[in-house]
Amino acid sequence: MTIGIGLLATDASRTPKPNSLIFLADTKGSFGQTYSMNRLHKIFRDDEVRLYAVAADRIDYATSLFTLISKMLHETFKGRGYTDVQDAVHAASDLFKRSCFRYDVLPQHVQPPLSIPELFTEKDLTPELLEEWRKFYFRCQMIVGAMLGNGQCCLFYIDGSGGVENFTFPGFAAIGSGAQNAMFWLSYRNQHLGNSIKHSAYHGFEAKLMAESSAFVNDKCEMLVVTSEGPFELNDFKPQPKNVLFTLAEMRKMFASYGPRSTDGLTQPPRPKKAKQQGAKQRNK
Repeated sequence: MTIGIGLLATDASRTPKPNSLIFLADTKGSFGQTYSMNRLHKIFRDDEVRLYAVAADRIDYATSLFTLISKMLHETFKGRGYTDVQDAVHAASDLFKRSCFRYDVLPQHVQPPLSIPELFTEKDLTPELLEEWRKFYFRCQMIVGAMLGNGQCCLFYIDGSGGVENFTFPGFAAIGSGAQNAMFWLSYRNQHLGNSIKHSAYHGFEAKLMAESSAFVNDKCEMLVVTSEGPFELNDFKPQPKNVLFTLAEMRKMFASYGPRSTDGLTQPPRPKKAKQQGAKQRNK
């Protein structure tokens, strides 16, 4: 798995509504329980329709899902309103689940993928297939964000089983094996969509560090920040872009100032035996 975090933020100098998006992810790619690599990129963007996302689990499946959402916004739901993005995300999630189900599940029942229609209903499925459909997971999760025509931003969570949730409120979400740690920390920090871009980015950076306790999350970081002036990317593999609002190096310096403090000093090491014996002799004298 991985850690993927999505947040909304507000540049109050432009509008009091959330008008910026921030996505963070690690770069660890795991292959079963045996192999892993550190250059798997999990953040997606389509600047033309101002659609952005971070994914977890099977990134190859997530690539297809994001492409489908993007296509929906380019060809079907062409408006730039909230309902257009909502409809595109819901429709793409449903169609993607159907497609994966036909090709991943039907052959296991010795049934050709084309034996049921693309837009199948319950009457097209046997009782066994209907049960399979209800629990089917299409192997990826995704946090999707978009900048609307009025400059406001929205955030959605796709759970991989066909469910879509609106996370515009509270304005943050996390996915992957490190998600629980990240969500706990964002809640502890009282993160909300009214925070500034830098403030929200730092909270997201802290949450990413907290998620690193998972064996499936590495210490590398990628961040995508989307503002009304355009997006910029920060990561540990490419040179720092010019004219950015902040850098990952700055985030790490901030963590040294604002992050949790060590409590190691609360437990004092035991005194050496010799020192105790010498003290006893001096008292006897």
